[in-house]
Amino acid sequence: MKKENINNITEPGFKTPDHYFDSFEAQLLKRMDNEIIIGTIESPGFTVPKNYFDTIENNILETLEPKMEKPVIQFKPRSTFYYFAGIAASFVLLFSLVFNNKALTFNTIDTVSIENYLYQEDYSTEEIATLFKFDEISELDFIDVTISDATINDYLENIDTEDFILD
Repeated sequence: MKKENINNITEPGFKTPDHYFDSFEAQLLKRMDNEIIIGTIESPGFTVPKNYFDTIENNILETLEPKMEKPVIQFKPRSTFYYFAGIAASFVLLFSLVFNNKALTFNTIDTVSIENYLYQEDYSTEEIATLFKFDEISELDFIDVTISDATINDYLENIDTEDFILD
C-alpha cells in the first residue's frame, strides 16, 4: 500500500454477516444444548467435611496460640570464662616477674641491638659523649694509633677541597 492510501482508509477491512451479533447468544446456547447438556452436572467436584465451617475458627486459634516453650539451659556463660582467664593471666605475669629475675645490665644486651637503637634515634655527638665516663677513656687509647702514609695520601686525594671550607 502506498502511504497516501493509509491515511484515507474508511472501512476496517473485517466483515461480519448481517445481524450476526443479534442472534449470537441464541446460536451459542443452541450449540451447547446439542453438544453438552448443562443440567447434568450434579456436584462441583469439591467436597467439604461436615461441620467444617463450624470448627475452623477454633482450629486456627489453637494453632496460633503460643505453646509452652522448653527452658533453655546454658552450659557455662562466657563471663565466667573471662574471669578465670584474667585470673590465670595475672598469675602467669606474677610468676614471670618473680622467678625470672635476671639482672639486666649493659653487658647482657647485644651490641647490634644497641647500634640499631642508636642508629634509629637522632642523637648529637654531645649526647653520645655524656654516655661515656672519663675514667674509662685515656689518652693512650688514641696515641697508639698508627696510620700509614699511603692511607693518608689516598684520603687526601679522594676528599673534596670544598669540605675544608667552613662557613
